[in-house]
Amino acid sequence: MKKPNILTDPSTWNKKEFNSYGTNLLLGCASSNTNFTFIGSTYSLYKTRFNKWVSTNSEGEVSGNKKLIQIADDNLELAKASYKLVAKSVNSQSANNLIKLKSSGGVLNSEGTALGVLPQGYIKKITTSIVGEATITLKTFKKSIGTIVYWRDLTADTIMEHEFFAQKHIIHLDGLISGHRYEIWIAYKGSVRKVIKSQSVKIYIQ
Repeated sequence: MKKPNILTDPSTWNKKEFNSYGTNLLLGCASSNTNFTFIGSTYSLYKTRFNKWVSTNSEGEVSGNKKLIQIADDNLELAKASYKLVAKSVNSQSANNLIKLKSSGGVLNSEGTALGVLPQGYIKKITTSIVGEATITLKTFKKSIGTIVYWRDLTADTIMEHEFFAQKHIIHLDGLISGHRYEIWIAYKGSVRKVIKSQSVKIYIQ
C-alpha cells in the first residue's frame, strides 16, 4: 500500500489541470507555510517559470500566433520540471504527514485522499457584509484536497470557478459586482476530475 504523498509527475495533465494544480502548489508552498523550507532557488525558480508560462500561454491563446504558442509550450516544459523539484521536496520534508501534505496544495495520491467521486458539496449559508464580497460557510469534508466554488452573475450565462487548495470552513469570494444577484455552488475536490456540486444558493451582493 502506498503511503500518502503528493503527485510529482505533471506530464499527464492538460494545460488547464496544470494551471490549476500548479497554482495550488505555488500558493501552498509560499513562505507563509512554515512546514517547508526550500534550498536555493527551488521555489523561486518554480514561481518565475510558472508565472512566465501562464503569461505566455494566455498571450498565445488570445492571439493564435504560432510563434507565441511555441514559446508558451517551451515555458510549460520548464515550469513542469520545476514543479517536480518542488513536489519532491514537499514529499521529502513532510515524511508522509497528511496534514503537512495537504497544506502544500499539491495533488495527493490515492492513499492520501478519497477514491472515486466525493459526496455532494454542502453550503450552510452565504452572507454579504462587505461590498463586492460573499462569505460562504460550508460543511468541510475531511478527505477532500480542497473546495471548488462556482458562481454565476444572474445577468450572464457564464459560470466562473475557483479552486481553494486547503479545506476551509469559511470562504471569502470577492470581486463580485455590487447590486447584482449571484448563484453560487461548491464542490469537494478529490482524486478524480468529476465532482458533485451542492445545491445552488442565490444572493444579492451589496
